Amino acid sequence: MSQFQRFQHGYTDCGREDRDGGIVAIFPEQTAVSKLPESPNYTWRCILPDEGYTVSPAMVSSHPIPEAEKPGDGLIGAKLEQTDSGIFIAWLTPNGSANASGEISVGDQVLFIKPSSGAQDVSTANLSITQVTWLLRGEPDTDVQLTVKRSDDENPRRVTLTRSSMSSNDLQASMAFEETRKQEAAAEARRSLVIRNNSGQFMSPYTSDRVTAEWVNKALNANIGATAGSAAGAVAGAYAANKALESVPFGSLLGGMVGSSVGKRVGRSTAIESIGGWDYLRSTSDMSFRTLADMAQYLKAEYGSAPNFGDVVKATSQVYPEFSAAFAAAR
Repeated sequence: MSQFQRFQHGYTDCGREDRDGGIVAIFPEQTAVSKLPESPNYTWRCILPDEGYTVSPAMVSSHPIPEAEKPGDGLIGAKLEQTDSGIFIAWLTPNGSANASGEISVGDQVLFIKPSSGAQDVSTANLSITQVTWLLRGEPDTDVQLTVKRSDDENPRRVTLTRSSMSSNDLQASMAFEETRKQEAAAEARRSLVIRNNSGQFMSPYTSDRVTAEWVNKALNANIGATAGSAAGAVAGAYAANKALESVPFGSLLGGMVGSSVGKRVGRSTAIESIGGWDYLRSTSDMSFRTLADMAQYLKAEYGSAPNFGDVVKATSQVYPEFSAAFAAAR
């Protein structure tokens, strides 16, 4: 049965991670699933049809889990990240025991975890984030010992922390941190779209210091594309901007090129000539892109709220007629 068929028959999809880092999937009746407030103590994450088919923390009454099969509610107040070099502290909650100890810092590498006084040290070298989380969590008011190492210190040190429940303030701070991290990751992904010189196929209308490129300013001053919206408009706007072409014969013929590839090519060529040609366009650009889709995605996210952004898009579309479609499709 497909996911859609399950929804149609009154079921939904839920999942959780186990102590080995795997995913446990179940398909309970929708009536057995109750949405929970965002919390570090949830058991399942389920697709909730009543919430627009979003994935949310939930309780599933028809699939109870023994306490031994889920991590404890006691936390040390730290976010972790995993790199090729190991497990590291990414963030500390303001009121968590890790921050309160004064012995744990962002950037520390977690080498070993001793989950209880009678347990053995467990190396994190071959563990996933989920497995490390299971070791760190436990019942509130119990101790866990970490062996951590700072990048500027060759000697690892042992730190004993007491687990505690997360306060509502720390939960809000944690959610804000995750949102910030998500935004930073998205920004980094956008930055990877940019070529930091003019060697790409498509020149950016903005420079690296976040102002419009000279070729765009020239186009805007000349009012290129003021009648944008059709191939005829592009051609007419470009010709109007070029003083050398003030008197254009066959104007009615150009007007008949609406929507044609010929009209677009003529409009593009004229627009480029009117701002100084390709050499000028390229020489006044210090950023470029491999594809118009990359450029549209980057510009919309980085400059979409700029006061003159609409005019910049119009001017860019005269040089790259296909940019309008790429921009409309960009998210």
